[in-house]
Amino acid sequence: MGWLDELNRWALKRIRRQALGRVEVNGDGSTLVRRDHSRFIRWSDVQEIAVIKQPNLADSSFALAIRERDSTLTIVDDTVPGYAELCEELSRRLPGVTPYQKWATEFIANPDQAGQVIFRRTAD
Repeated sequence: MGWLDELNRWALKRIRRQALGRVEVNGDGSTLVRRDHSRFIRWSDVQEIAVIKQPNLADSSFALAIRERDSTLTIVDDTVPGYAELCEELSRRLPGVTPYQKWATEFIANPDQAGQVIFRRTAD
């Protein structure tokens, strides 16, 4: 079993416990808003992003697992307001990221695929 399968299983357990209220994006990064607090992630701090399929959740299909410079891992599922804007902004802000249209099409074409890395920062 690959690391994306492990990540997918882990994410499915955590998403409901730490649900986001919304995601807000701008030129500097994204703000993850929860009921009790919010957290800002700078585009320059994003080290890796993986898309994971969520087959067991009726109201959601995909989630983004965002790993930051300090190894913090954040999961943003596609039911969160601002998810579509986040996906659009990724293509503008992170050179080399696989665009939403491409990875979504690949997942639809290959229903057994559990996840894939869509961005990995190379050493500067």
